[in-house]
Formats: sequence, structure tokens, C-alpha cells
Amino acid sequence: MDYVYIIGTNVKLTAWVTDLMTGAPVNQATVSVLNKKNETNHQGLCTIVNRQSETDQEGETYFTRNETLIIKKGNDQCMITDIYSYTSNPNIYVWHVFNDRGLYKPKEDVHIKGYIRLLEVKGDAKLPTYAQGTVDYTVYDPRGEQLQQSEIQLNNYGAFDIKFTLPDNVNLGKLLYCNASVRFSLPDSQTETTHYFKVQEFRRPEYEVSSMTRPSTVHYCHPTDDQYIITSCQGKLFTGGYLNDANVQWTVRAETTKFTPAKRSDYIFGRGRSFFCWFDNNDNQITYPAKHFQGKTDSKGTHEIKITYHGIENEPRPTMVHALAAITDLNNQTQETETQFLIHPCTYYVGFQLVNNYGKKDQPVQTKVIVTDIDGNLIDNVSIECKIVGIGKEKKEDENGLTVFENVKDEILITGVSSNKDAINMEFTPILGGRYNISYTVKDEQGRSAMSFYDGLYIAGGSGQEMERQKVEFVPTDTLTIIPNATNYQPDDTCELLILTPFSPAHGLVMFDSEGQISQPIQFRVESGKDSTTVEFKISKDWIPGFTAHVELTGSIPRETETTNSPPRPAIAVGSVSLEVSRDIYKLDISVNTKGTNKTYIPSSTIEIDVDVTQYTNKAPVNKAEVCLVVVDEAILSLTDHKLTSPLDIFYPSRSATITQHHGRNRCLLFNIQDIEQFKKNIQERQNENRVYAGCGMRGMMMKCMASPEACMFGASLSAFGGAGGEQTIAVRSNFNPLACWVPSSMTDSSGHVSFKFQLPDNLTRYRVWAITTTDKQYGLGEMAFTVQLPIMIRPSPPRFLNYGDTAHFSVVLQNQTEQSLLLHAGLQVNNAKLITSQGDALRVGYAIELQANKRIAVRFPVSTIHSGTARFQFIVSTVANETSTSSFGDAIELSVPVFTPATSEAFASYDDIAEEGVVLQPIKTPENVIPQFGELSISTSSTALASLTDAILALYAYPFECTEQLSSRLLGIQSLWDVLQAFQCKDLPDVSVVQTKLQSDLNTLKGRQFPNGGFGYWTNRSDSYAEPFMSVHVAHCLVVLKKKQVWNVDMSMMDGALKYLTNIESEINQLPYTKYWSETTRFGLISYALYVRAKDSQNVANEAVALFARTGFQKLSLEALGWLLVALVTEKNSKTDQLIGIIYQHLKGKVSETSETANFITSYGDDGQSVMLHSNQRTDAILLEALLYIDPNSSLCTKICKGLQAHKVKGAWKSTQENCFVLIALEKYFHTKEKDTPDFVVNIWLNNDYCGQHQYKGKRL
Repeated sequence: MDYVYIIGTNVKLTAWVTDLMTGAPVNQATVSVLNKKNETNHQGLCTIVNRQSETDQEGETYFTRNETLIIKKGNDQCMITDIYSYTSNPNIYVWHVFNDRGLYKPKEDVHIKGYIRLLEVKGDAKLPTYAQGTVDYTVYDPRGEQLQQSEIQLNNYGAFDIKFTLPDNVNLGKLLYCNASVRFSLPDSQTETTHYFKVQEFRRPEYEVSSMTRPSTVHYCHPTDDQYIITSCQGKLFTGGYLNDANVQWTVRAETTKFTPAKRSDYIFGRGRSFFCWFDNNDNQITYPAKHFQGKTDSKGTHEIKITYHGIENEPRPTMVHALAAITDLNNQTQETETQFLIHPCTYYVGFQLVNNYGKKDQPVQTKVIVTDIDGNLIDNVSIECKIVGIGKEKKEDENGLTVFENVKDEILITGVSSNKDAINMEFTPILGGRYNISYTVKDEQGRSAMSFYDGLYIAGGSGQEMERQKVEFVPTDTLTIIPNATNYQPDDTCELLILTPFSPAHGLVMFDSEGQISQPIQFRVESGKDSTTVEFKISKDWIPGFTAHVELTGSIPRETETTNSPPRPAIAVGSVSLEVSRDIYKLDISVNTKGTNKTYIPSSTIEIDVDVTQYTNKAPVNKAEVCLVVVDEAILSLTDHKLTSPLDIFYPSRSATITQHHGRNRCLLFNIQDIEQFKKNIQERQNENRVYAGCGMRGMMMKCMASPEACMFGASLSAFGGAGGEQTIAVRSNFNPLACWVPSSMTDSSGHVSFKFQLPDNLTRYRVWAITTTDKQYGLGEMAFTVQLPIMIRPSPPRFLNYGDTAHFSVVLQNQTEQSLLLHAGLQVNNAKLITSQGDALRVGYAIELQANKRIAVRFPVSTIHSGTARFQFIVSTVANETSTSSFGDAIELSVPVFTPATSEAFASYDDIAEEGVVLQPIKTPENVIPQFGELSISTSSTALASLTDAILALYAYPFECTEQLSSRLLGIQSLWDVLQAFQCKDLPDVSVVQTKLQSDLNTLKGRQFPNGGFGYWTNRSDSYAEPFMSVHVAHCLVVLKKKQVWNVDMSMMDGALKYLTNIESEINQLPYTKYWSETTRFGLISYALYVRAKDSQNVANEAVALFARTGFQKLSLEALGWLLVALVTEKNSKTDQLIGIIYQHLKGKVSETSETANFITSYGDDGQSVMLHSNQRTDAILLEALLYIDPNSSLCTKICKGLQAHKVKGAWKSTQENCFVLIALEKYFHTKEKDTPDFVVNIWLNNDYCGQHQYKGKRL
């Protein structure tokens, strides 16, 4: 009996019941499984449908096991256990999403179009239908930061399109795998997809390069004669024409490699390794020294080199030669192209297979060997030499009678063997236990060799006799060879399968599988004496895009036994073949053409593109098809090789074979007569020993049907440019958008036609045009290209930006695209910049240049900046009017370059307490290299030390990057001084409402990064990442401060989760896979920080702080951790906490570095302090200042630490977000402790002997 499972919405079991000995179908046999049963028909077939698998409480389907299949016919019965089954939903949603060019710069628009189809099974077919609903989408930058979130309604064609603009400060994807993304979902249908694109700063390429080799024949080495190959490269401008007179740098390198002839991947060629030595990567690879050449491209943009080679290595192996050409234009833009070719050591290759992965001493080791040409064709009558060398140890006795083991070698040489049109068997008998190396060598007619090796074949020692065992085998399953009359079929074609049969007579069955059973099985018969048969059937369009034909053959063949009158044994053979059915009936033919025959245009011209949509098969026009038109600069596409593909293959995907086949015959055991008698004897003995076992009569049969160890293996498996008489007005080009046209949705008329009319940007380039066309079930893609150029072209190469005070050399390439030499006037005019000439600075400059036909020249203009802001440049070139020329050409281009301001001024502050007649003397050294437009001396006074914190607050507020630490530090720093900012009315910060909006957005972003355990990650809360302990404690710190300030409500579920994480901080640290590498100082520092935050949340954690110190002492606690513990200890006042506070305070006094004015602490965590805890010395000072203000606010040390912190500012702020936020937290505490009185005094200022003015302070103001 044979049976198969078919996977679908419901499990369907199809059983084919045949006679065990003859293979003939069995009629009216009862097949049952669980509570379902059916009878076989005259073909031996029956089907049991709607066998639902079990489901869990949530409705999810899972595998069911231990089902039993029972077949009965009269007194015969077959039972098969351990049947697996499962269900799946074959109806799925499929997305096809694409963008216009794949690569974008900041501030550019991203256009995305998408189609959604529901692929439904209808009969044997699986067809797409329009999806409906609302698509939710979220845009992320390359670092996972959310940029935008919205939704869009699907149109009537199951399609959507979106557009968004990338921010100016968007994160760039610097690594290959760091891409921006858009996550789309269709909530009603529970389907989603993610679309990726790149965000980079880049320079637009102006030309493309390619390379090739000739001759294109196969290359062989020669021991003495020189052989050569010509390698060429070529540069072509996107605007048309060739990149002539360009510098070319060649790098040629060669290395040995591996080569496997076609269709011979099941054999080892070259050097193979033992299964036991897979970790040994020594291939004896040879890398030859690189060679370098240089030259210039000719008038066709081409440069060639001749590569000569000869000689053979001691171990002949194929050699791969790589030739890399770097072509550099006049403006220093470089593009690379590489080609490679393979040099074969011989016209033949020798390959081998090992029958077993290891051998045994004194037993033959069998190998199969073939000789092929480079195309994999078998070659006969080639001599093969096989050399075997084994190394082992031999047991001997020395002169003293002691046992020793000596190294011995076993060498075997096999010659006189020739190849055949099939694999030949070569074997040897090892006499040692150990490792053997095998080599095979062949030579061609010219004496060139090819070799293959196998190193380290393990030979078992073989000491003692092998244990005899009973020879028990299962009925083998032979493999059928199935040859179709074609590989690709159209619907209604006749498919004929030629089936080569290993035995006859036989009965066969053909089943069709396309994600489950389709159509009805076909039964056939093989007559006695025949070795093949054919089966014909019609191809249905429902089988698009392909199916698998499974063929089974049952019968019997003679036994391989010494007994003369033994009956035949059961036989079974199976095979499968995958066949393709053309999608042509669902394919649309898209014709894309410009109006008229013109393929060359000028910038800013209006172009009209016609799209005609017809059926691919009969060319009938298609009405109301949706067309998406994309016209984009090919120069940008070339950077990432971006291409659009037809949705046809997406919405008619390959349908896999999912029928799981199980056969009863290969569960049958074969015995000889002696085995049967021994088996009977064993049965009788067991019955006598244990009456529990029931007797089992054999009835003289030669086989027994039983479940094999593999009883159930589940296997799911412009118009053209030309001279116009008279003068020409030169248009200034300024619009350089790489996207010329994006029309996401337009409908064809009854004639299948739709037209698009649009104005081109000002790029000089070649444009790629794509037209993607869809209906519900038909799809197509058409494309074309056209060029935008001018007779005379300007190609500037400006820098991306300039700094104030920079001097730069602008390179402008002038290109003559005509066939005549031209006299040109070229000029540059600037705004907010000046041109450096020999006569002095100027705002415009010009040159007269004679440019040869089809040549180009680089003109360089030295410029310098005037003011920060934007510098504008206008380049112009035109032909010089003369009497002989009737044509005038020209080009003009305008572009802008940002000019950044100089670095912010160096600032410092002096803080002191003064009496009524006190004087503060501050020495001032004049700074060097002051820029007159920006340098000045500005003296400001304030009635509070917090006056100098404005820059630090602004640094946090305007910080451009927004990982979790940076967002939390911004919230912490600004909110800690919120009361101070209100009291002193800081004029440099934005309006309070603006600040609140920004901070609220930051808080919402943090909420989106929280893990289920309450912790937070650096950028995301994805399931493949972990909550970082320091980040989690820092965010909790932020939330506690926000709640206490009560500026707005904090999400309490977010707050509770964060505080719960802090309570379990030690276990959370231990659960992470990488924390085992952290120092104890870092671990206990995190625990201390968590106690500090909980203390700020008004939790009594004093006892936990005491217990922690008892575990660690001073040796395992950093100074920061001691500061955090001091704040935790003051949550409860008792003798233990008071004593411990005193001990820690005394310890800290011994760690301070103190001068008459300032004080600071120096500490370190070790190697992981900065990476895990983001430690710095200034942060330590700030943490300890806050702690001292809790335990001894009147200490003069507090004032000195405050001064020390102020002295370490650079450009008005501290060097990191961590330092800024913790210093602001400490100084907020200092403000409330030290500056309680309302200011009421007058300040007078002198610079040397000059009186500068005075200021009266009455009330709190900065």
C-alpha cells in the first residue's frame, strides 16, 4: 500500500492501495484514519477529505501526531502509525512595493508606490484579486528613528502611493546594511511588509564605465609558450559621447582558485577535505603580486592592456585573473570597473566521489572517478593515475621487550586505468589505521596536468574482528528518470513524459502537485520486458506558473539471493519533475515611446511620452489598466544598480510541491531463509520467557511488513540639438531634480493608450523611463531611455559646503559635443563670494578658450567666501560669433553652496562671593587669529552662577542626534532647571510652548522604545535586541524628574515599568548574554544608580544601600557609585546610615584634588566604564557635588567643585550630553541651596583704566 498527504486548507489524504507482490491496484479496500473512512475504486485510489488538524485555544493550527492509518481487504490488514498532518491557509496577501530611484540625499522627496493583492485558491488555480482597505505606514531613518507615521486608502486598483521629504539632519546609512525603511501594514487583513531605501550624501556620477576581455575563448596555460589576453575598459558620458583623454589606472592581480565543471557539483574537483578536518582552511592558495599600469582613453573612451602569462605551478590549479580599471575625469571624479578571466591548467578535469566518509583497515576503500572537459562532458580513454599515501603507527617491541609505536607509511600507486563515458570505480585496500591522502592526476594531449586531492581520509584501526551482525535490509526505493518533451509549456499544450523504468511489469501513478494536489492522478501500466513508457496529459491554465509531477511505480523484481526458487521481492520506484507553465496569458505588452522619433532633448524642454498597453498573446488593447510612469536620472540609478521589475512574477509566484509522500513498501524488511528461521527461533524463545508477547506466524512468507526507524519523516516541503541661425538666448539651468516625472496612477483608454506630458529638469544626462501597468490579474513593465544634452555643456564640480574663510578651487568641465572646433567665452559670476585673480578680488571673471571637436577641458576658478549663509555661482559658456559660423551654442548653470559660520566663540565665566566693597580682577589674553567680522570682547554679568549655563541648556536642546541617552539627557537637563529658567527669564531659549512641544515629542519617542520588561534600548525595542541597563536606569531617572516637576503628566504605565526594571536591576543585568564580560565595578555602579533614582522617587532604599556597601566595600564601588549611594542613604536617618554616610564622606575627602579656588575628583571604571556607563571625570564631579549638597551643604568643597565644573566648559558647554545633564542637575540643587536670597546690588565694570558701565540687579534675571 502507498499513500500520500496533500496539504491545504483542510488536510486531504489520498491513498493508492496496491498488491504487495504485483503492484496491481486493489479495489474495494477500506481505508480509515481517525473517524473518517472510504473505499478504494478500481484504480486502487480513495480520498479522505476535511481531516481538520487540531487547533489550540487561540485558533492556531499545529501538528497532530500518532494518528493511525488502517487498510483492510478481507482478512488482510495493514496498519501504519505516527502519521503527521497539518493545515495551512493557502490564501495569502502579497505586496509589490517600489520607489523611484533607491538612493536619496537629505531634504529630497521620496516617492513610493505599492500594490497589494490577495492570492486566492480557486479550484486548481491561484489567482490575484484586488485588496481593499487602509494601509498604515511608518517611516524610519537608517538608525531606526521614526520620521513619520500616517495612513493611506487603497484605490480601486488595490494600489497606493505616498510621498514624504527627508529631514535636513536625517541620519545617514553609512554601513551596507543600514537602510532607511517604511513599514506598511494592512490591519484589517493582518498582513505587512517593509520597504527599504538608502540615504546618503554622494556625488552624482557623470559617466559610466565598463570593461571586457578578448578573445572570449577558453584560456589554457602552457608550460613554455606565452599566452595573452587583451583587457579593455571604456568610459561613456550619460549625456552621450565618450570619455576621451581620461587617466586610467590598472591594477592586475591573480590568485589560484577552485573550478567545478558544469553539472558536476556532486564530485570533488581540486582539493577536498576530510569530514573530520572541516575546520582546516589551508587550501595552499597562491596569490601573485599585483601589477600596475596607467594610460589615457582614446577618442572612443577606451584603453587596453595586454596581459601575458605562461608556466605551470607544481600543483596545477585554475587561476583567476582580476583586472581593475579606475578611470578619472578632468574634475577628479573616478569610476571603477573590473573584469576577470579564468586560466585553466589543462583541457581536462578529474573529479572523484568517496563511497564512504571513512574506511577500515584491510577493507577496500571505493571511489568513483570521472574525467570531464570544462563544460562537464565526460571524456573517455584518458589515463588516470591515483597515488595514495597513508601514515599510521605500528605496534612493535623494542630490544628490551617493551611495546612501542613506530610511524609507518603505506604508499600505493594505481596506474593503467582509463576514463569511461561513465564514472569508473577505483579502490585500494589500506593496511594501516590512520589518515590517508589521495591524489588523482590526468594529462591532456599537450602534457598539461590536472589534479584533484583528498586529504585526511580517516581509516579505522581495525584491531580485532568485526562483530558479526544479522543482515537486515528494507525494500529499497529506486529512482525514476523522467524526461519531459519540453521544459516550458503554454496552457492547452500536450505534455508527454518519458519514464525510464527500472523494472517491469509494473503499475504506475502520476500525481500533479502545485501547493497541494491538482487535477486527478493518472494511472498507467508498464508491460513486461519494457524499460520505458510515456504518459500524456493536457496542460491547464490553472497550473500557472508551474507544477510538479510525482511518479510512482510498483511491482516486483527477482531477489538477489543464492536460493534458486526464491519468489520475487516487492519493488518500488519514485521520481519527480518540475515543469513550468508560461505566464504569458497574464502578461501585458507595454510599449513606451516619446512623441515622434526624437531621442535627444535639451534641458527644461517639454516632452510627451506615449504608453500603449496590449495583451501579450494577441496584441488586443487593454482598457482601464492602471499605469505608473517613472522618469529618473540614470546617473543616480547607476550608483546602486536600481531597477524596477514587473509585478507578474510577484503576483504569480512559483508554487512549491507540498505533497508529502509516504510509501508502505520501503517499510518492508527483506530476509533470507536462514534469517527467517533464526527470527522464528527468537520469537519462540521470547514467547517461552515472557508470555506477555503474542505469537506471530510467518506463513512461509519471505518478508515482513513493519514500521522502519524512519516510520514517518515529515517533508513539506527637446528636439534634437542643432544650429539655429542667429543669436541664441542661453537658458540658465538650476533645477537638478533627479526625478523628471512621477505619475503613480493613470488609466488607459479603450485603445489601451495613455499619454504623459511634462517638463524636464535641467540635468544633462540619460533618463530611464519605466511604465508599470497592472489590472487585477495582468501585469507588465515597459521601459525606454532618452538623452538630454547640449552642443556645449558645463559640468561643474562644486564642494558640498564651504566654511567661512575657506578658499576653494571650483573645477568646471567644458565639453564640446559637436564635430567642429569652437572658440568659447566662459565666465563665472559669484554672490557672497569673491574670485581670486591676478588683478585682485572680483565678482566675475571670464576666459576665451578654443575647444576642439568632441573634446573637453577643465577650467578652475579660485574663490573665497565673504559672509556665512549661502554663496551663489553662475557659470556661462557661449560660442564667439563670427562670420563663418551660422550656429551659436551655449550653456549656463546656477547653483548655491552653503557657507557655514565659524566655530562659536570661546567663553569663560568667573564665579565668586563678593562683599559690599569687593573687587573681582579677571586677566584677559587677546585671542589669536580673530576673524574681524566675528571677533569681539563681550563681558556680561549676572547675579547667579547659573547665568553661564545658557549654552549648556541650548546644547542639549539643539543636539541633532536622538538616541535614548541623548533624549533622556535633554529632558533631564532642561527639566532640572525649569524653575530657574522661569525665574531668570532666559532670552536665548525658544518660547516655552515650543520647548514643551519638543520635549513632549521626545517623551513619546522614548515610550516607543520601551521593552516589555520596562527597560529601554539605545535606538529601538526590536525583538532581536536587548534592553540596555544604563539606558534603562537613565530613562527612569528622567521620568522621575519629570513627574516631580509636574510640567505635564507622565504616562504612569511607562513609569511603573521603568521603576519595576530598576527594582530587578541585578537580575536584568545577569540575564544579558554579554554582561559576563563587565567588571564588578560597572555592575555595582549600575545598581547604585538604580538606588539613587528610586530614592529620588521618594522610595526608602537606605537599607538596600547599606546592604550593597556591605557586599562591595570601597574596592568595588566607583566614586560615582558612592555619590549615588549617599543620596540613597539619606532616605532614612538612623545610626547605621549616619555612620555609613560619615565613612563614605571621609573616604571622598581623601580622593579630592583641591586648590585654593577649585576642586575635582578623578576616577575610572576600567575598560568598560566609558562604553557601558558613559563615564567621565566631569560627570563624577557633578554627581558628587549633588551628593555633598545632600549631606553637607555648607561645605566650602561644594563651592570649589562648582568652580571646577565651570572651568571645564568648552564653547559654553561641557563635552557630552551626559556631562551637560548631570552638571545641570547638580547646579539646580546648588541653586536651591546656595542662592536663596533675591539679588539687590549694582555692578560696575572697568577694562584696564576704561570705565565700561554698570548694571543694577534687582530681582532674579539672567
